[in-house]
Amino acid sequence: MRAYHFLSEQHALDDLRHRRLKVARLEDMNDPFELLAVTLRKKEHRVALRGFKADMDRFCGALCFSRNWHHPMLWSHYADKHRGICLGFDVPGEMALPITYNATLLEHDLERQLSKKTRDEKLGLKLMTTKYNGWKYEDEVRLMVKLEEAEKDTGLYFYDFGSELRLKRVIVGARSSLGRAEIEAALAPEEKGVPIIHARLAFKSFRVVRNRAK
Repeated sequence: MRAYHFLSEQHALDDLRHRRLKVARLEDMNDPFELLAVTLRKKEHRVALRGFKADMDRFCGALCFSRNWHHPMLWSHYADKHRGICLGFDVPGEMALPITYNATLLEHDLERQLSKKTRDEKLGLKLMTTKYNGWKYEDEVRLMVKLEEAEKDTGLYFYDFGSELRLKRVIVGARSSLGRAEIEAALAPEEKGVPIIHARLAFKSFRVVRNRAK
């Protein structure tokens, strides 16, 4: 499937040069409800779920994508107010976990779950892929990454381009001053033929579209 990752200009060019994306850590994501989208009526439940989130953060991260690049808020929030770049990838459909958006927290029998010696993997997956419906505009899919399989550099984790992350398009933000030559210079030999397009604001709708004049 085609999935889109939004970045600032500097980070996008760096990722193109090194053929990699930074893995998002669960504790650093901008949604504080990550892995906590469940009703927590008791203090022990709150403590347990926050401990579960901390444990997950130690060995697991995520690559976050949108299924489209046309929503202006994606550019505003994740691509430096339309001055950045969006990278389009082909990712295996079976690996891409779609996010479910809910208006209310999940209801789950945590009492029974916490009494078990092992955690329910289905519950963990459900929590990893459930967000408040205010985030629905992101139309997000995620690739979960084991940190032990990622490349570590200056305290951060990165996932390399390859068969599971194939760069297919570079989209330059509507406010970006980057020229084609600068982007082509950042592309590795493996991606030299990837299309580079420029974005603009649509004239008849609240969308970001291709600027065919460039």
